[in-house]
Amino acid sequence: MINCYPIYTPMDSKLKIVPNTEIATKEDIRLFQGIIGSLLYIVLGTRPDIAYSTIKLARYASNPSKEHFTAIKKILRYLKGTIDYSITYTKSNKYISGYYDSDYAGDIYTAKSTTGYIFYLGDGPISWKSKLQSIVAQSTTEAEYIAINTASREAIYIIALVKELGFYKQDKFPLYTDNNGALQLGYNPIFHERTKHIAVKYHYIRNLILEGIIDLIYIPTKNQKADGLTKPLDKIKYKEYLKHLSFLIKD
Repeated sequence: MINCYPIYTPMDSKLKIVPNTEIATKEDIRLFQGIIGSLLYIVLGTRPDIAYSTIKLARYASNPSKEHFTAIKKILRYLKGTIDYSITYTKSNKYISGYYDSDYAGDIYTAKSTTGYIFYLGDGPISWKSKLQSIVAQSTTEAEYIAINTASREAIYIIALVKELGFYKQDKFPLYTDNNGALQLGYNPIFHERTKHIAVKYHYIRNLILEGIIDLIYIPTKNQKADGLTKPLDKIKYKEYLKHLSFLIKD
């Protein structure tokens, strides 16, 4: 792929990925898993922009199809075209914040939703994740509420780490959401008929809010910096997403 034609989005926004209906050869499985492993290493280190597409394809690593190989080659072509992209950080801003999002029932095979979160030190991302939720959410609000639980646990870890380093000076840790229903559920301790089935562990965010540790804040969807961690975006939205990641982008 070293001489491949570069592209500038890692995954087609209209792509529908489904399991392989045939049995892949051992050679194809070994090759596919090797590529996935390499991409995961890059994702964890410096490239949150390919997190969603890599994690999405990793679900099919045990039995990849030709369509899966075509999709993973697009990620490699994207890396070829964006090899000079880099996250930038500044010394002046030490304010820490987090964004979380979910794509309701985005996995067409399991009907499960995808959680995505990203945390910033100033304007530069320092922690990110894209993960398929373990249960089937019954509404957009529930999917977002489950995502809060995942993001809030990471927020607590970051707070503890930064305190140990000696420069956590904030009264509260802001978590930004574009879903009003999940925000209201987080602040309201009363169980409603439509939400009483949600497992107790997902109400962890309420204690953090009551204790003054987390501040859940609403933002418009266009300002949601975790959007690209929950679904593939078209070219226009993807370019905006890269700006949120503090990547240097060539026009």
